[in-house]
Amino acid sequence: MESREELMLLKQIESHDLLENLIQQITKDADLAGAIFACGKNVSVKELVHKLYVFLFELITTDFGTYLNFLYRVDIPERAIKSITEIESELIVKKVTLMVLQREWQKVWLRNKNQ
Repeated sequence: MESREELMLLKQIESHDLLENLIQQITKDADLAGAIFACGKNVSVKELVHKLYVFLFELITTDFGTYLNFLYRVDIPERAIKSITEIESELIVKKVTLMVLQREWQKVWLRNKNQ
C-alpha cells in the first residue's frame, strides 16, 4: 500500500508531464554510479516506481558499493538513510525508492522551472 506522501508525489509527477525527464535523470545518475537502470520511455509513473524499486533492491542485495555510490550521486543525505528504522530489506528499499524519487523529481522539476 502506498503512503500518502508517495501518492502525492506520483500525482505531482503525472501532472507536470516530465516523466521522460525523470527517467533520464535516474538513468544518468545510475550510469555515473556505475550501474545500469533499464527503463523504457513509455512507462507509467507506477511502472517507473516499480522498476526503481527492483533496481535498488538488486543493488542493495548484490552490489552494496554501487548502491551507496548511486545514493551519493542522487544526493540522498546519509542521515536520511540512517533514519530508516525498518530492518527488512523490502521495507528499507521501499523507503529509499521514495527518497530517490523525491530527490530526482526535485532536480527535474527545478531544472524545468528555470528554463
